[in-house]
Amino acid sequence: MDARVFVFGSINTDLVVYVERLPAPGETVSGGRFAQFPGGKGANQAVAAARAGARVAMHGCLGDDVFGRERLASLQAAGVAAEGVRLVAGAASGIAQIAVDRAGENTIVVAPGANLAFDAAGVDLPAAAGGARPVSLFQNEVPQSATETLITRAKAAGHVVIWNLAPTVSRAPRPETLGTVDYLVCNENELAAVTGGTAADAARMDEADLSRRVDLLLGRGVKHLLVTLGRKGSLLAGPEGIVRQPAFAVESVDTVGAGDCFCGVFAASLAGGMPVAAALRRASAAAAISTTRHGAQDSMPTAAEIEAFLAQRG
Repeated sequence: MDARVFVFGSINTDLVVYVERLPAPGETVSGGRFAQFPGGKGANQAVAAARAGARVAMHGCLGDDVFGRERLASLQAAGVAAEGVRLVAGAASGIAQIAVDRAGENTIVVAPGANLAFDAAGVDLPAAAGGARPVSLFQNEVPQSATETLITRAKAAGHVVIWNLAPTVSRAPRPETLGTVDYLVCNENELAAVTGGTAADAARMDEADLSRRVDLLLGRGVKHLLVTLGRKGSLLAGPEGIVRQPAFAVESVDTVGAGDCFCGVFAASLAGGMPVAAALRRASAAAAISTTRHGAQDSMPTAAEIEAFLAQRG
């Protein structure tokens, strides 16, 4: 697969504790195993896309510290071009503190650090030129103003634009930005947030409410809306109608990074010229594989592993 994916976003180090159950507010749970992994939604998606067969360039910021130098090296080791990653003097690299229970569910607290220094200055996006269009992939762990500026530039350069709203939006996206994005990706929590709801609304979301919120975003100019629904699979809505992709049943041990895996592989598949329905199925398979492994970037499957998994599932 000869593909080009440009990823703009966060680069973190994940500090993970595995526990029997997640603590309640004010409670301490002890006895868990500790592990450290490369992370950050932007870097996770870049590594997922690279392992899925794409040629990937990462743009982001790290602190000029031990974590920063480790993350720069781990991106390069994963085959991601990191010339667009800037080391910020005097800033700490981003970290995420994560607790994972025995069912693979997690809670995450992020200290963004140098990620907050990311801006659009000096970012050069090559214009699309024949063949499959390049894909520009965005998330929401760097300043939203920079993300929206670069979305506009990427669209003007002829790229397919994917914006993953994870972990949430700091403010309502500009209407012109929503109209520029080719694929807006969110889970139920992010869908509730971008349509004026809360986490409690997301927890109560039924099919009727899901449909109403999807229609609301399409009415605001979103071309295609891709909603990831965990064990219920995913939903792709657009002018062609609604496509449902069931989840693949696996024995999950760690869901950290599964959504990032989905986005990175979806981007890589589109960049390689794959039809949307096939890209959706491939991304779903990759995300399922990732939940059977510990860590975020460490769990991302290779193209060969994804194809073998799909061949087994028929």
